[in-house]
Amino acid sequence: MLVVELGVWLIPLTLFFVPCRRIVLLLKQLQGFHRSMTRPRRRASADMLSRFSGLNDNMVFVL
Repeated sequence: MLVVELGVWLIPLTLFFVPCRRIVLLLKQLQGFHRSMTRPRRRASADMLSRFSGLNDNMVFVL
């Protein structure tokens, strides 16, 4: 009888808490995405700029 009573309470609780856990995980991922989009961007270094200019020079030959 105790097993039946536990099942009566346990099944509805799991049906409630599993979606809540998924919502919490989704909110955590959305917060991480928001942080990555709103953090200040680093300025391009001279090395990066020289690489980009090299890409532009190479693209001229491809076209």
